[in-house]
Amino acid sequence: MSIHPSVLMALKEVKRRELHGAALITRLVLNALSKAAVDSKAKSPEDLFKELSEYGNLLVKSRPTAVLLTNGIRHVLYHVKTGAEKGQHVEELKNAAKHQAADFLKQLDESIEKIGQMGARRMGENDVILTHGYSTSVLSILRRAQEEGKNIKVIATETRPEYQGRLMARELVRRGIPTTIIIDSAVYNFMREVDKVLVGAEAVAANGAIVNKIGTSTIASVAHESRVRVFVAAGIYKFSSETMFGELIEIEERDPLFVVPKRELQKIGDVSVRNPAFDVTPPEHIDLIITERGVIPPQGAIFVLRERRDMPVLGLES
Repeated sequence: MSIHPSVLMALKEVKRRELHGAALITRLVLNALSKAAVDSKAKSPEDLFKELSEYGNLLVKSRPTAVLLTNGIRHVLYHVKTGAEKGQHVEELKNAAKHQAADFLKQLDESIEKIGQMGARRMGENDVILTHGYSTSVLSILRRAQEEGKNIKVIATETRPEYQGRLMARELVRRGIPTTIIIDSAVYNFMREVDKVLVGAEAVAANGAIVNKIGTSTIASVAHESRVRVFVAAGIYKFSSETMFGELIEIEERDPLFVVPKRELQKIGDVSVRNPAFDVTPPEHIDLIITERGVIPPQGAIFVLRERRDMPVLGLES
């Protein structure tokens, strides 16, 4: 199968790891899928759905832990599939794919804005907030809190080995929010200065556990021990339907050269290097999950999934 140039470009951009945050990556991927649909040479609805499904599987495999990306692709494919079942022609289905990709991204933007509003209410005057990784939802909350006149300060971990925390710090400083960068292993040392921990999520499981940047679980454990509240900012499209049926969220492992550069690895000798990109934080170490539909305890995740009837579960590989 020849791959549409927009899909190839999206796969290349994801592999380069220069885009951070599930929302930004999902936008890139859905725009690519939309262009591929519009340009498709498929002669039948069945061929179009098969082609887009194959692209969808490639894109999901590029970021298997990102439930938002998977659900965005499912949203598009579901409407193409149901349109085909209703007898729509290929050109109608191409337009449907384009429209549904744009619709999902519009919903995503609106959810991030609402999460900002919901989360800002939970930020207190003069709070010191600890962040880990890069999250557009976390940025939305902190920006909104600042706009409301709350004199917040942020401690941002570097988030090794890809240093997404430095990017987070740059965005915060650009918005005029006082920010301090610390190395990840210094979290215990600084926790006594922290009022709240605020992180994003790649995925939320049915039991309320979250999957987020590696190191999140350790930070949440330290916060729990120190009686510091842990808030998670995550839209409902990051809630994993599969986990309702006992499936586990795949934890992506990335290039070990992010951890030890090739030249340094050659000096060390015969050693293996592991680089899991994410970890799982248990619900016992999370106080609240901030969604666009409200703030819930982690135990409420299962009810969000049960009530969310508009998200199809189509067979995409990961």
